[in-house]
Amino acid sequence: MFTQITRLSTIAICALVGSSSVLYASNGPDNSTESPKPYAKVIESDSSEVQLQMCERVFTSADGNGPRIRLVSAIHIADASFYKEMQNRLDSYDTVLFEGVKPAGLDPIDSELDDQSKADATQDRINLLFEIIEHYHAATHQLPSSFDDLLDSDDSRIAAMVGSTMQDGWGSEFIIELIHLDLNDEQSKQVDITSTGSDRKIGGQGLATDIKLSSRSYTENEKRKPTPEGIQSQLANALRVSFQLDEMDTSRKNWINADIDINELQKQLSAQGEDNAQILKLIEGDSFQAKIIGFALKFVSRSPTMSSMMKLAMMDMLALVESSNMLEQFDAVNNVILLGRNDIVIDYLKAELAKNKNVEDIAIFYGAAHMPGLEEVITSQLGYQFDSDIWTTAMTVDIEETGLSKTQIKMMRNMIKSSLEQQF
Repeated sequence: MFTQITRLSTIAICALVGSSSVLYASNGPDNSTESPKPYAKVIESDSSEVQLQMCERVFTSADGNGPRIRLVSAIHIADASFYKEMQNRLDSYDTVLFEGVKPAGLDPIDSELDDQSKADATQDRINLLFEIIEHYHAATHQLPSSFDDLLDSDDSRIAAMVGSTMQDGWGSEFIIELIHLDLNDEQSKQVDITSTGSDRKIGGQGLATDIKLSSRSYTENEKRKPTPEGIQSQLANALRVSFQLDEMDTSRKNWINADIDINELQKQLSAQGEDNAQILKLIEGDSFQAKIIGFALKFVSRSPTMSSMMKLAMMDMLALVESSNMLEQFDAVNNVILLGRNDIVIDYLKAELAKNKNVEDIAIFYGAAHMPGLEEVITSQLGYQFDSDIWTTAMTVDIEETGLSKTQIKMMRNMIKSSLEQQF
């Protein structure tokens, strides 16, 4: 069982940290004229530093018409300086198509759906609004009495999500009400959200019936158990780096969440076999596998030496993915998490190219594991050619901070790589 957990952990972390094409290199100029394969590289400098660098690869239209396409490699845990650089650079581009599995209910509801499908999508959207309200309450200790309260939130992510989810499947704005309750002599409140259904009127029968759902009840002095940290946040804490979602603002108007929603992802992974569904469970902080890993990560986080060693191990793990074709051994990861989501972002890219022909730059900000496949489509189907690479340091480890010699570091890294190789 523990071997299975280790294998699942390695696959999940590699897939979700975001890198699969990694090259080892010395710290020197790159004089190649053709597009190199890797989208990340480990640099071992003449000093004591080891760096993981991520690539932004630029493509131009072969006929000179159309915007530049920029494949910007993301990694979901990194030094805070990396995210600051990425934020500033990406904000300067006309459009950013970014990675991030979406909650159910966030995507636009297709007006061509039948009424039953619209009703199902409406319920997903109401449940998403309840999740947003939960975050709003955690931050403000207040409940909204209208959408204006949510739209005026200091958290731009809340305002952005609410702005695109205020309407039901038939295009009518939800009715939101703050309800006062009196339960067991304790003052409580809940939020009711109502859709007027297919007839867009209060009341009705059948599919025209109102869809009304209620949030959980909130008491004035409630003490709720904090939500467990996800595996990525725990990993970031252990490595003394930052988590992308905590550092970057993706709510800007030029940023588009070009990814799959969680319900569809779970459905596709489950269709590949029950074991594959565990990949998502691993990310949840309260899953059994995550608790085992979380215990080890807390131990690592207490030691600067172990933290630095684990950063080096992470760099080596990402390099191993390329050399061993690790992810290709798992059909679910390759077909669903990589190839399937690549198809989605390419559809978004084609739509942007069709409607925004006069913009200068369209960026795709996705994990490096996705980039070789995206590059293949861009160059073979969309008429684009390689132009240039821009490299940015994502993680740095100073070997001297580990307290070990270079020889000891080399031996330990070789042992870690050998152990990982034996798993696959």
